[in-house]
Amino acid sequence: MPPLAGRLLRTFVCVKLPPRHIAALGAWINAKKRALPYSGIRWVKPETIHITLKFCGEIPEEMARAVSSLLDKELPRGPFELAARGVGGFPKLSAPRVVWTGITGDTEKLCALARAADNLAARRGVAKERKKFSPHITLGRRAETTPLPADALRELTFDEIALPSWTVREVIFMRSELTPKGPIYTPLKIYEL
Repeated sequence: MPPLAGRLLRTFVCVKLPPRHIAALGAWINAKKRALPYSGIRWVKPETIHITLKFCGEIPEEMARAVSSLLDKELPRGPFELAARGVGGFPKLSAPRVVWTGITGDTEKLCALARAADNLAARRGVAKERKKFSPHITLGRRAETTPLPADALRELTFDEIALPSWTVREVIFMRSELTPKGPIYTPLKIYEL
């Protein structure tokens, strides 16, 4: 592999949610922040909520342009419906590293987009995913591996998430800049479906 030259961009391919869905998840997150101040969960900022299809990591600017061009030409097209339901955790909700809400609806099309993004990025030198794509929206992260207190687990499952369906009409190739106040996301390219 040739040595990396030039500026590195931290990038990923994603689907954004409609503003009203982001607002609803933001309200849920804010309620959990108040109810679970000592849970060890670092909640995401609502404006960063998305469904990651492919995390490319830090790649050279030229590689990012090449990945973007290939996505533009060969990404499967056609709008489809999704919804967000439930609360879960990786590896499990009782001792989560990640707290998430699940995705329902036409998940076959979503999974096909994720596979395509992974394969197309790999053709331009980005490492392929090792784990199978699991449709979800990350709501929070936790450094601890210990079980959550029983009252925290009850609180997470008490207020169930059930958002109405929405139509996915675009995929975004996003840049992520890590800052002390959290990541800043900037769209590099939007692909209409």
